[in-house]
Amino acid sequence: MRLLLPLVCAVLVLCLCRPAAALDLYRASAPLDDTGQTARDDAVTAAFGRVLAQVAGRQAVAALAQQPAGRKAAQNALLGFRAGSGADGAPQIEARFDPAAVRAFLASQRIAALPDRRPTLLLWLLLDGSAPAWLGADEPPQLAAAVMQSASARGLPLLLPMLDLDERAKLPPAIDPADPASLGALTTAAARYRPDGVLFGRLRGGGDRWQADLRLTLPGRDDVAWSGVGNSAEAAIDTALDRIGGLLGPALPDGPPAPVQITIEGIDDVAAYARVAEHLSRVPGLRGLHPVALGQGRAVFGFELAGGPAALASRVEPGAPFTRAGDSPDYRYRP
Repeated sequence: MRLLLPLVCAVLVLCLCRPAAALDLYRASAPLDDTGQTARDDAVTAAFGRVLAQVAGRQAVAALAQQPAGRKAAQNALLGFRAGSGADGAPQIEARFDPAAVRAFLASQRIAALPDRRPTLLLWLLLDGSAPAWLGADEPPQLAAAVMQSASARGLPLLLPMLDLDERAKLPPAIDPADPASLGALTTAAARYRPDGVLFGRLRGGGDRWQADLRLTLPGRDDVAWSGVGNSAEAAIDTALDRIGGLLGPALPDGPPAPVQITIEGIDDVAAYARVAEHLSRVPGLRGLHPVALGQGRAVFGFELAGGPAALASRVEPGAPFTRAGDSPDYRYRP
């Protein structure tokens, strides 16, 4: 029995450290309100939205499924579905969609899709408080489950450390993701998991003010550090993870800021104008946003954009509440 124990331990370690299984990006489930056709169509649309988010790597893209073009694309791309029950016993459907049709729809909306083969990332997340602790595969349970769900919703293969006694003894009591010098011990400890890349994180806050600081390290790429905020620990991490899809996708056109002016048709009320302005205000690399003209159902915005007009498709259009109006250079508002 003593001879078998080391072998059993070795097998367990190999199993625990195996990279996360590949996600099925083109399959998703959604709640089913009743057995009628309308409810089934709504559930298929909701599942299609989740698939869009998984393939694009950004949660906001799911909203495209609720637009008329998205609802039609959901039915056309549907390969099949089955009814069942979720973990809570509530009725749901599980639907699978044609990969080529999903990617074609995203392309028609000028949304960049990530490659289907994605790096498996290991997340070291320090819960920085009066008694600092590390997030593990099953501790604390609620937060660990929320982190894995946020990653899965974006099609991101993610690993959480096992935090066994030997590993805990080697972890630092404090880190700063913005300071690479503080991450050496974690880089060494990550080797056992054989990840493709590592996320170094720190979560801090309380009440309804939380901040998650992350740093992504991938071989052959420059490190990138950023932060996300939210009104709960889960919301802050969710916001921070939403940045990863853009980092793993095709490189954005870069260059010095250049003047850009866009016209958006269908702006008939203050709510539409505010929604468009809010989207533009959050675009990375966009500055100096100002209205040029407003009235007669249209709005014209001016701003400076890194990469100039060539960067509109990759920087401004993803997740926007407007799309190109046919072959015209102008856009049309899509509520």
